[in-house]
Amino acid sequence: MPALRHALPLVGAALALALVLAAPAPAASLAGRLVDAGTGRPVEGARVRLLETGQAVRTGADGRFAFTDLPPGAYTLSTHHVAYADVERAVRAAGAGAGPVELALQPALYPAGEIVVRSARSGAPLRSEPWAVATLGRGELPGAPAITACDAAATLPGAALLRDGEGATALSIRGLGRSSIVALVDDARIETATDLSGGLALVYPEDLERVEVVKSAGSVLFGSGSLGGAVHMVTRRAAFAERARSGLEWSDAVTSADRGSAHHLALESASPRHALRVSAGYRRAGDVDTPLGRLPNSQWGDWTLNGSLGLRAGGRRSLVASYQRAQARDTGIPGGAPFPASAVATYTLARRELAALEYVAPNPLPRVTLVTARLWRQQVARAVEVRQGPALTLTPHAVHTTTGGALETRVAPGTGHALAAGAELWRRAVDSRRERHLWARDSTIGERPIPPASVTSAGLWAQDEWSPAGGATRLVAGARYDRSRTRNDLAWNPDWTLGAGGLDTAPPSRTVLWPAGTAWDHSWSASGGLHVELARALALSALLATAFRSPSLEERYQVLDLGSTVHVGDPSLAPERSVSLDVGARLGGEHAHVQANAFGNRLADLVAEVPGTYEGRPAWVETNVGRARLYGWELAAAARPRAHAALRGSLAYVRGEDTRAHANLAQVAPLSGGAELALEAPRAGTLRVAARGQHAQGNPGPGETRTPGWVAWDVHVAGAPIRVASGTVTLRGGVENLFDRAYRLHLSTLRGAVRLEPGRNAYLAATFAFQDEPGAGARP
Repeated sequence: MPALRHALPLVGAALALALVLAAPAPAASLAGRLVDAGTGRPVEGARVRLLETGQAVRTGADGRFAFTDLPPGAYTLSTHHVAYADVERAVRAAGAGAGPVELALQPALYPAGEIVVRSARSGAPLRSEPWAVATLGRGELPGAPAITACDAAATLPGAALLRDGEGATALSIRGLGRSSIVALVDDARIETATDLSGGLALVYPEDLERVEVVKSAGSVLFGSGSLGGAVHMVTRRAAFAERARSGLEWSDAVTSADRGSAHHLALESASPRHALRVSAGYRRAGDVDTPLGRLPNSQWGDWTLNGSLGLRAGGRRSLVASYQRAQARDTGIPGGAPFPASAVATYTLARRELAALEYVAPNPLPRVTLVTARLWRQQVARAVEVRQGPALTLTPHAVHTTTGGALETRVAPGTGHALAAGAELWRRAVDSRRERHLWARDSTIGERPIPPASVTSAGLWAQDEWSPAGGATRLVAGARYDRSRTRNDLAWNPDWTLGAGGLDTAPPSRTVLWPAGTAWDHSWSASGGLHVELARALALSALLATAFRSPSLEERYQVLDLGSTVHVGDPSLAPERSVSLDVGARLGGEHAHVQANAFGNRLADLVAEVPGTYEGRPAWVETNVGRARLYGWELAAAARPRAHAALRGSLAYVRGEDTRAHANLAQVAPLSGGAELALEAPRAGTLRVAARGQHAQGNPGPGETRTPGWVAWDVHVAGAPIRVASGTVTLRGGVENLFDRAYRLHLSTLRGAVRLEPGRNAYLAATFAFQDEPGAGARP
């Protein structure tokens, strides 16, 4: 569209300007040492990485590492060792005479190391920020082979799993989900229809470095759709190396509940000037077993191909090109409200394809600590077959294409200040079609569930963080302004017909479904936060934020008729608004801590479906009618009573109310939580025994029924890496739902009598890793 064609050259010009500004600065260095927090002994073979430059080194026998020839300024230091919890710390590289950095690492079974949340764009440790954020790092993602990233992220306090099938999942965060949450992979928005889960399922957990769940209105950074927060998935990339190296990682897994198998291969090559990673995977599973029988039409299968190539120039600047493709086939959809109970729905195709280019310049100027520019194109294609009986089959399919660019910079304007600012432009276009096959009449009707439509959004944002002298207090303030244009072409109903007389592209009985139109929205959002360390072991925080969500193309234009009730959009919908408050307290230190948060979220102009008519038939029509409030609390605790034992637990509660109708909100998870005991045998491995469960949902929303409470037990065993030839082999195994408990997730949209989650599931996984790199050791 014209707006995009004019804006993308501006992003390109900004990128060229950044390349010019990022002239090499006087060289600086950064050195340090990793030690065991319990014994004080050096940690050998750990990988230490600078996130801004993408370069990595290994610690030697003395635990020391060093980076040279760096532009002076701020960096984020990240460590990874299979036996220790990951640590990320903000550091500074300076000239000669700078003191070394010493990091004390905790055992991996107690993942309480320092974390820098990349979604916050600040570079500061999470424990000093007012954000309500939860993270899953690479060391925490393995366990039972997760089908999707949402399966793993749903274990975080405040997050709950939405499921339309084993391979079609999404997240609910503090009572809001689907369209009220921004989903990103490597900072690129995943934009697709939200009537069925599936977009987030098209990312392999094996390819993820981490998952970050922002549990608040993060609108200052993410723009439209962040009323409930954001899910940011960061994929694994090779790091630049001071010496040439290569690596291989092969993993296999089998599961019993669905007779599934998974295979994944990754290859890496790196040197001072290049960093290459290529991975591929294939998975297949049958219908899943529940405690009361097999769940029909729950089979799934997919494959993936990912690649990233980084090239490094002077001043540690880097240019990274990446490509990702994940594709599912023959994936059953046993759940989903739009379908009648008698229908059989299957994804005949679900594909996500991303091509991206990213430029990073760390510390290009004395007070500019980072310049990042991104361009991306992401496409999600979905095709569904809905068999409603021998006389009728529906085949809806759509392609959702999102193209965008962003420019971001971080500046240190003064002592204790960190300013981040950026500009973002993205465009989503939808090509949606549906065929209605009337077998008894030997005819087909072509329809447009959504007319050819697009939305273009441009946003500017800035956020300042200030730490007064001493650093015990941290203030955060930010704002964002967005302007969007939504347009649609003329659409007819029906679009065409095919019968005995041949193809008719202009049936005489057709009517105008949607006239061509254009709608403009402009919205602002802001946030302000405070974090105060009252004592060494006590910190308090508060964050007040306002956010917005522009109605989706589906809510504006869809006519969803899949044999059940008709769902109809409204082009004149206004944006939703929210104001949220989060207050938190953290008590404790390295060996034990408790994190408590309480929150409230008031929403206005909610888009909701109300009873109406369409072409003389009863229908649900999208309308701005809602006012609601969500409130609740979260509690997480961890302790390490002994050197090789750890305890963790969490509880989360959210209550949702429609304040205008004086009714409960639908799709709100009940009180839920979990507890885990982890025991480590040095040089042998780790045993984890976990309990997870939900309380009965006594406040069901419209159309929902009360869900009973439940508790399920899991056992996981992870062996220590075993040296084999020039590589290592790591074995994992365990049993989920050990006692074959029959239970239902309240947020599962399963229809009819299908209401049970998988039964007892035994799994076994093996990973072989090879590193052709000096100092890699037995534990890379």
